[in-house]
Amino acid sequence: MTYQTFLKYGLQWVVAISLGTVTAVSGAAEQEPGVKSSQASKPAATRPAITYKPPLRDDPQAEEDGGTRGTGGEAAILQVLAPDHAGLTLQAQPTLYWYARTPVATRFEIALIDKDKSDPLLEVEAGNKKVAGIQQLDLGDHNLSLQPEVSYQWSVTQVIKEGSQSTDVIASGLIERMKPGEGLTSRIKKSHGVNLVGVYASEGIWYDALETISSMIDKSPEDQGLVAIRASLLNQVGLHAATGN
Repeated sequence: MTYQTFLKYGLQWVVAISLGTVTAVSGAAEQEPGVKSSQASKPAATRPAITYKPPLRDDPQAEEDGGTRGTGGEAAILQVLAPDHAGLTLQAQPTLYWYARTPVATRFEIALIDKDKSDPLLEVEAGNKKVAGIQQLDLGDHNLSLQPEVSYQWSVTQVIKEGSQSTDVIASGLIERMKPGEGLTSRIKKSHGVNLVGVYASEGIWYDALETISSMIDKSPEDQGLVAIRASLLNQVGLHAATGN
């Protein structure tokens, strides 16, 4: 092979290799938008289902004293948003919630479950006469703290007719503050948002699960996913009236 022939074929190989390289890169560039498009078309991660697991009770005293959560059924005009057993909280001053179907004046009371002490620890006018639906009362606003391992009964009275107690509707629930173990404390510190609601619910800490999801709804009232989570929790303990189901 002459030197001129070598140069001729050598240049052809160089050109061929270069063209092959350009084609490969070009192909990769053409595929990349498709990959991005495929990734973009993937649905957003759905929020996990949250299940409330009632706590195991060693002392049935609170369960025996019981509570009346509302008038019952879909026609309920007043319900405390509490389970049918002593719900738990980790807070000294939790927020308590109830549902009123009609905008009527409401009285709130909380007392120790003790037959020898009938006077309430707190008695206030609560609620807004112009507002119906889910309402709340923060014990911190009234300087009342719950003691650990003590059962309390809280109630809401809807005044149907001023001066006529016979027509009032009363709903009540039970609450008890517990001290968390190290494992639960660690899980709580590592959890946020909906995941934190799930931790509370799975540990039977009803009031903190409800308060956390309700606070999230207050900040993002347009987020129907959050509203659905709260409705699911309420339905799990039979509080269908508050969800409209």
